[in-house]
Amino acid sequence: MNEIPENLSKWVDGQQAQGRYCFARAAAQAALPMRSASLTRALQRLAASRRICHVCRGFYTIVPIEHRATGDVPAEWYIGDLMQERRQPFYVGLLSAAAWHGAGHQQPQELQVVTNDPSGPVETPRGRIAFFVFRRFTSALTKAHRVQTGDVPVSTPAWTALDLLRFQPRLGGLGGVTPVLAELVDAVRPDGLLAACAAEPERSLVRRLGWLLERLGHDDLSKPLAATLPKNDPLKVLLDPAAPSRGRLHPHWRVVENVEPVFDA
Repeated sequence: MNEIPENLSKWVDGQQAQGRYCFARAAAQAALPMRSASLTRALQRLAASRRICHVCRGFYTIVPIEHRATGDVPAEWYIGDLMQERRQPFYVGLLSAAAWHGAGHQQPQELQVVTNDPSGPVETPRGRIAFFVFRRFTSALTKAHRVQTGDVPVSTPAWTALDLLRFQPRLGGLGGVTPVLAELVDAVRPDGLLAACAAEPERSLVRRLGWLLERLGHDDLSKPLAATLPKNDPLKVLLDPAAPSRGRLHPHWRVVENVEPVFDA
C-alpha cells in the first residue's frame, strides 16, 4: 500500500535517462494516468526515499545515486528549468558569478541569481537560491557557462563587478565586496569593461568602479574608462553610500572618498 507506483518510478528514470534532473509536477500529471491526490502521495513517497527532492511548489529535482547523501543536485543544474517554469529571465551573478570567473576569495553558500521580478529564496538540502531584482534587466551583459545539464547565462566579469557594487548592501557592504573585486579584476578585459559601463544605466556605479580599479593599480582598465567620462560633470558619488558623506572629492571620478577600502580580508 505504501509502495511507489511503478509508472511514476519509470517515468522519473526515463527523465534522468534523457539527461534531465528536474521536472514540474504538471509534466508528471500530464504524462501519468494518476489522480491528483494519488500523484501527491506517490511524489511524497519518492521524496522520502531521496529519489527526488521537492525544491519549491510544483517543482522537483531528480537525485542520482551519487548525490543521495546530500539529498539534491547542484542548483545550477536546474536553475534554467526552474526559471523557465516561472517564466522569468535570469542570470547567475554576484558572488556565484565571481567564483565561476575565478574569484574564489569567498565561496557563496547559495546560488545568487539576478532576475527582473521579486522572488523569495528557495531552500534546498544543498543550500539555497537567492534572488536579486534588477528592473533594467535587459541592460545586463551575460555569457554562456557550461554546467552538467547545458548552458546557463552568467554575468560577464565586468558586469559582475558592477552588480557587486549595485547590491553591496546585501553582500556585507563595501567591505564585503572589495576583496572579491580585487580577485575578479584579473578576469576583466578593457573592451568588456567599456561595453559593460556603456550599458550600465547607473552612472554612480561606473564612477565608483573606476575609482576602485585605479586604487587597485589597474591602469589598463581605469584609464580607458576615465577617457569615456564627460568632463565637468556635477555628479558627486559616495564611495560607500552607507557611510557619512565627509571626505575628499576625487577631481575626475567625482567620488567622495568617505571610507578607506580594504581589499584583503
